[in-house]
Amino acid sequence: MLSQQNEIIEAGAIFRLLFIIESREGWGAAKDAYDPACDLVLTYDFGLKHDIDALGGRAYYLDHLCSQAIMQENNFLMYHFFRDWHFDKNGKDLFNHNGVDFGFSFRIEIWNDFTFYVRTRMCLEQLRTIQYEALWVGAGQDLIFEVLQDMGLPFSVLEKVLKTGKPRYFFPIHRWMDERLRIRTWRQVLRDVVVPLQGVAMAWVDSLVGRFLTQDCIFVQEYHPSRALMYALQADPEVKVLQGHFSAKSGFRKFWGERPIPVYGRVSKLIPLADKLMDGWIQSRCARLVLSNGIDITEPSFRLIERRIRSLLPATLRNLDCVIRYLNRFPLKLVVLIGNVGQLAMLVDSVAKNRAVPTYMIINGILSNEYLDEAKYASFINSYSVSIRDNYFKGLDNVVCLGDPRMDGYYDFSPNSRIDRSLTHIAIGASGFNNVDLNSYLSVEYEFLSDVLTAISNVAKQGNEIDVVLKVRPNGYVGDYRIFIEEYFPGVVIRIEDEIPMRTVLEQVDFYISIYSQTLFEASCMGIPCVYHKKDVEIMDPPFDGKSEVVTTTSVPELEQAIIDFLSGSTRFDSFLSKPVMEKYIGPLDGKNLERNISFVKKLIKTSCMESESD
Repeated sequence: MLSQQNEIIEAGAIFRLLFIIESREGWGAAKDAYDPACDLVLTYDFGLKHDIDALGGRAYYLDHLCSQAIMQENNFLMYHFFRDWHFDKNGKDLFNHNGVDFGFSFRIEIWNDFTFYVRTRMCLEQLRTIQYEALWVGAGQDLIFEVLQDMGLPFSVLEKVLKTGKPRYFFPIHRWMDERLRIRTWRQVLRDVVVPLQGVAMAWVDSLVGRFLTQDCIFVQEYHPSRALMYALQADPEVKVLQGHFSAKSGFRKFWGERPIPVYGRVSKLIPLADKLMDGWIQSRCARLVLSNGIDITEPSFRLIERRIRSLLPATLRNLDCVIRYLNRFPLKLVVLIGNVGQLAMLVDSVAKNRAVPTYMIINGILSNEYLDEAKYASFINSYSVSIRDNYFKGLDNVVCLGDPRMDGYYDFSPNSRIDRSLTHIAIGASGFNNVDLNSYLSVEYEFLSDVLTAISNVAKQGNEIDVVLKVRPNGYVGDYRIFIEEYFPGVVIRIEDEIPMRTVLEQVDFYISIYSQTLFEASCMGIPCVYHKKDVEIMDPPFDGKSEVVTTTSVPELEQAIIDFLSGSTRFDSFLSKPVMEKYIGPLDGKNLERNISFVKKLIKTSCMESESD
């Protein structure tokens, strides 16, 4: 296991003033009072930390102040509470409607709020171990105010300052979650009109067709691992595929051929029932969260959860009624999931559990954190490979290794003969904040990118010609990366890509540097030497444990050496280019993963049909 240390405040350290400033945007309110010789700045922002370091002062990341071991210990404590928050003392789900337990379905909505509070609380508790005269907090940091008030620590709020326009270099996780789950664009408003109309019309058509044609209904949660499977099943005349939304297919044919479950009806009439359920939960909940330092944060955790779900509950009840009504009309034989998260998908899963309908989980990428229970709740689970089965799913007997259908495109495994070491093309896979792990921190992607670009720049200065492309996630903020590179590394990166597929990028490069990611396996399957640069301090399973075949670096000098080794033709990368090694971690590379998954799904449908007939 790699052991990297966070920037831990030394117990007993003495400072004059402490400043908690979100970013450079708010630094103007503090800079006149700041003395780099005796003050401490806590921030989320790579830019502000960089500026304070340049002044000779001390700045730490606000969300990265505890040791790796302590945060890992609290990961386990936190997720024990996360599993139990909606149960009473007898293990009964306190959110039940029409016989269906659905408390589990709120996971995606509360996950980030909960983990962010725990991470912040753990880090700010470190302030009790040091001495200081006064604590000043930048305006507008409501969560920080809330945590400090929960702790009983006195603080003063800095005056608001005019916006400077300086960019902030950390991942805006709260904004990102709101954009994905809560902010309604015109497309979503239109979707909410079209789906019910289309759904009701197609339900009427399907009822007529059902008199002459028998089809087995299954629900598929569509995402990258399940997409090819869903498309194949949609083409099967014996199967009717239900969905949570329209697929990513282009064109208008999907409006005739696809079956998203329609959701409609007045939410307001369910407010009294929602209030009754909330009152019952408040009275009977029993989970507790006591951190490893002995601090009980049960009530703040419940407060955050209540704040989020109270406003969601009436609409959730409406949605659940719609799912129940639709599945009464079109009974399911199987549910196919890619995770234990999702809004409508988890309501379908809740109804399926109530009706003893089997679920099949195709995991969404490499799962590698011991404390997590994500994707572990299903009748059958496709772990892709024996490594994930034996590590992440250790102890479960319902796991199969059928491979990732996406990897069928890499079955023609052969060394990449076009590698050019004279004019090297390097791709960088952007890092990202992991909101489910206490050992992650908001600025990790910029710390990672700074390390990688510094190493590449240093190697290039030695006379090596290097062309650099940065691949950013489609759901990232590509503009922030452009500004960051212009400020700190002008001219180093030739281009930034966020929309084109990763495979297209990899087809154009000779060397690949990334975080822990499935893209490392994709690159290796194309014969491209890879480096896993570990700027995070998360504790992970193989091959991201620092002891496995993938070349792993943890510092700029180590990464420089890895690039130089690649340029000189070193064999240190060869092991991770081996097909048997790839198959150990990612599953079969024979081009038959989709075929295996389809066969398994049809077997489950057949078994489900036989059990239904026997009942």
